[in-house]
Amino acid sequence: MRDKNIFLKIILFLGDVVVIYSSLLLTLALRYGDFSFLPGPQTKIFLFHFSFISVFWILTLYLLDFYQVPPLKKVFDFFRNLLIFVFLAGSLGTLYFYLRPDILIAPKIILFLHVVFSALFLYLWRYLFSLILRHQNFREKIVVIGFRPGLEELADEAVLNKLGYQILAFFSPSPIFLEKLSSFESLAKHGIFSDINRLKEIIEKEKAELVVFPRFLAQNEQIIEQIFLNLPLNLNYVSFADFYENISSKVAIDAVNEAWFLENLSRAEKKAEQTIKRIFDIIFSFIGFLIFLFLLPFIALLIKIDSSGPIFYNQKRVGKNGQIFIIHKLRTMEEKAEKDGPQWAKPNDPRITRVGRVLRKTYLDEFPQFYNILRGDISFVGPRPERPEFVERLKQEIPYYDLRHLIKPGFTGWAQINYRYGASIEETKEKLKYDFYYIKNRNFFLDLGIILKTIRIILN
Repeated sequence: MRDKNIFLKIILFLGDVVVIYSSLLLTLALRYGDFSFLPGPQTKIFLFHFSFISVFWILTLYLLDFYQVPPLKKVFDFFRNLLIFVFLAGSLGTLYFYLRPDILIAPKIILFLHVVFSALFLYLWRYLFSLILRHQNFREKIVVIGFRPGLEELADEAVLNKLGYQILAFFSPSPIFLEKLSSFESLAKHGIFSDINRLKEIIEKEKAELVVFPRFLAQNEQIIEQIFLNLPLNLNYVSFADFYENISSKVAIDAVNEAWFLENLSRAEKKAEQTIKRIFDIIFSFIGFLIFLFLLPFIALLIKIDSSGPIFYNQKRVGKNGQIFIIHKLRTMEEKAEKDGPQWAKPNDPRITRVGRVLRKTYLDEFPQFYNILRGDISFVGPRPERPEFVERLKQEIPYYDLRHLIKPGFTGWAQINYRYGASIEETKEKLKYDFYYIKNRNFFLDLGIILKTIRIILN
């Protein structure tokens, strides 16, 4: 399924390349009244120079989250980002031709029309792509065996259809599971069967392509026998934990056990990866720290004018392997905000100052942490470090919570760009699912994507 997701994103990317070049050819045809579309000398010049611009356009599309699947998951966000793309695409194109006076062309009208046509065709291409994904013939047909907590979250018909999946039936070999299945309306709409011996019949009748099953059911001899009977059908088999992870980009904590963590999280850090990541951290945190030093006098003045107290706020946090370090932030709360002891910040928290709200909204309060990155306390990307007082409580309330300390914490992370601030046990548990996904799948390119999306969030 992960391969399918990557494949779909590649299709979107290739479609964008076709859209951008097609838009340019159409623009040139309208501008010069030549609809032969043959690459004459003039056309070759434009194709050559706009190819450089297109590289930045594609990067801009990635930054604006145009490669999510399905592509029109949030329509309002899509059109907002499309308008941002139009502005940035035009600005980048104008800047390119301004900095290249030697090429002797200044295609103002052509650039304008090219941006407009590209934006229009980008929307049409994603709309068509979404329709194809939702069409029944293109949805991957699934049969699910058993039940695990969290399954109902992915059994929503509308959500699965948008993602290109269709659940055909549920098989529950246990009366307990059968009762739980029937209690969820979203699951009960599908076929629910207690006789696992009918598995092959349903698969052949409905032409299923994928079988999803919880790991613990693999020990059930009857289920194993049925799975072997279906091997000649060339089906794909995947555990519920992997199915959940590939669709939601997080780990289903309730559906995994200690063996899963041993298989997926306990890998040694490769020295080459550590070295590259450390070099990356030093270079970019140094740049960020210089930017922070430039802004600091203005921010410090605003903090002092707005409320009494220090400019910086230093706090103990738990790092890799449970080691305690001091994290540095700009103060965003009243001086005696924690006179009653440590507590999570809340939405519209009255302890936050007026300037503090702006600093939090723009993430400027986090900029002193570039110093922590330079010191090696944290990395650019990783799970956000938590306070020792909260960690002790969360370890008691949330299974496997302490395993997030297997790697160095980060300035930003997968959980931060995918989920809101966690201010309760349940919200922290939800963020932990994203943290485990990152720990399992971490690599340079995932880190780069997280950083780019963090920049987009800050700019927005």
